[in-house]
Amino acid sequence: MELRDLHDGINRAVGEELRAARARRGYTRVELSAASGVAVSTIQRFENGERSPDMHQLFALCNALDVSPLEVMDRAVQFVKRSG
Repeated sequence: MELRDLHDGINRAVGEELRAARARRGYTRVELSAASGVAVSTIQRFENGERSPDMHQLFALCNALDVSPLEVMDRAVQFVKRSG
């Protein structure tokens, strides 16, 4: 897997994990934004796999979603491994 493909895969996997965690909590993007301090448009870009959160954003989102950042990253890594 090329570096660009790996980068894109990680973005998609992290976005899918954040979207799934948000769905489990029953939050809209607006509600997650209010709870985390991360802009709705930024959450949308994460969930669409356009970019990945930095560490501060990831921790804020995970705190609001009541999930471990390590869990999100582990699931994303497993997804990339299966895809690659």
